Amino acid sequence: MAGTVIEVTSHGRVIGGYLSASELEHYRSLKRREREVLVVGELDDETISDIENAKYGVARK
Repeated sequence: MAGTVIEVTSHGRVIGGYLSASELEHYRSLKRREREVLVVGELDDETISDIENAKYGVARK
């Protein structure tokens, strides 16, 4: 059951849940990135180039 989320419901409403180990790691990764702060003056040339060349709606490979 890798990548599984089990929802706990009460009266048809989700009140909690259980995450598999892989989903928990994914959640933690997202939470870390959510708090990441980038200071423009501290970005390296490669990151600046990536930003300058980015196209909206196109995923980076």
